[in-house]
Parts: sequence; structure tokens; C-alpha cells
Amino acid sequence: MKEERVFFPCYGGCEFSCLTEAVEYVRQMRGGLTTYIENIVMYNIRFRDCLRENGIDGVISMLIGESPTIAAETKAIDCLMNEWFGSMEKHIASYDIQCLPKNEWFLVEDCWFEGINDVDSQVEMYGSVKSYNIKCFAHQGCKSNPAGIHIGHFQENYPIFDSYDASDNRKYNNYVFSRNPLTEERMEQYFNKVSSHMDFCMVHENIPEEFLPILYYNGCSDYILLATDKLDHFKL
Repeated sequence: MKEERVFFPCYGGCEFSCLTEAVEYVRQMRGGLTTYIENIVMYNIRFRDCLRENGIDGVISMLIGESPTIAAETKAIDCLMNEWFGSMEKHIASYDIQCLPKNEWFLVEDCWFEGINDVDSQVEMYGSVKSYNIKCFAHQGCKSNPAGIHIGHFQENYPIFDSYDASDNRKYNNYVFSRNPLTEERMEQYFNKVSSHMDFCMVHENIPEEFLPILYYNGCSDYILLATDKLDHFKL
């Protein structure tokens, strides 16, 4: 079987040459494969496609096919199955979600971007979020996008719990991509209709598809999360 790279959010990295390498890595981490098996499935397009088309049994067979030692990880397998059979709200979206290294080349709306910094340099409108409210303002000095894409950036400061957090200037970041010029009204629609999850992450399984694509960067890791429709393809 051809070995394919695997990406998923985890401490110390996100990219592995194959599933076996990823499994061996997380076995050394707290919680082991049980903690990470759902992320492996949900943030790699080939596993997402298998889950959508063949169900939980199909994706478990695929995982074991790529990395046979997973068959002995009964706790992890049971955890993955319980996540899907134990919740009436659990589903997988029809669009793609992919974890990628933050400096990876990726394609959005027929335009290649050289990682998160390239995206950030082309932001033309910001949405600053504080206390569940949003304030939008234009960025006049942005780099022009060669494909005519308009990019908006939502940012929220890390939470402050005590005096030690006061100097923390990290931010959660969500980027939106539009063929039409962005306005304050459109930015507010993104903010209100693409409800964010933990850590102000707007990449999840319940994005209204008219608001795709969306990219998320948590401000301190080596990876991004990217949601696109099935027409976009990645340079993997």
C-alpha cells in the first residue's frame, strides 16, 4: 500500500510521513492514540472521505490497513466508535477540512498561498473581536491578491486569567476568502453565522457552505486548519 502523509493537531508537530509514524509518535504522548485518533480521522481528507462514504467501520478498516498495529489499540478504537454512535449530533460535513503545516503551500479559490504569512500579507479587512462583539476596519496597505481574492481576518486576544497573562499578545486567527469585495456587513455575517468553537476556531463541521473557504491559526502552533469545498485540491 502506498504510504501517504498524515497531518493532525498535536504538541510538537503536525506532519508525519505515514500513519504508522504518526501512531508511534502519539503513543509516547499523554493519552496515547486514544486522545488523538479522532483528530487523525477528522483532519485528513482521505480518512474524512472514507468515513463519509463507508461509515465508522469503513474508516477503522482503512486505519488498520495503513497501520496494522492499530488493531491492538482497542481502547482507541472503542473511543472513536463511541464518538460516532454515542452522539446524535455527530456528523461529518460534505466539505473538506485539512490540517497543514503553517508554512505549507496550499490552494484556495484557484490561488496558491505560501503558508500563513502569505495569507496574512494580503488581508484587506480586519474584524477585531472582544466580549462577543466585533469591530471591523480596512487595511489600506495590504498586498494585492493575484487572483482577485478578497481576504478578511478575524482576530481575538488570548484570554487573560491573571497578571501573568497580561503581557501575552498572542491572538486566535480566522481568515475568510471571498470573490466579492468585503464590507463591514459581510464581515459581521461571517462572525454571526459561522459560530466559533473553542479557542475562537471557525473551522468545524457546521459551516454554512456559502461562507467557505475559512482558515484557522491559533497563533502559537506549527499548523493551520483549512476548510474548503470539494473543488479545491491540496499540494500534498
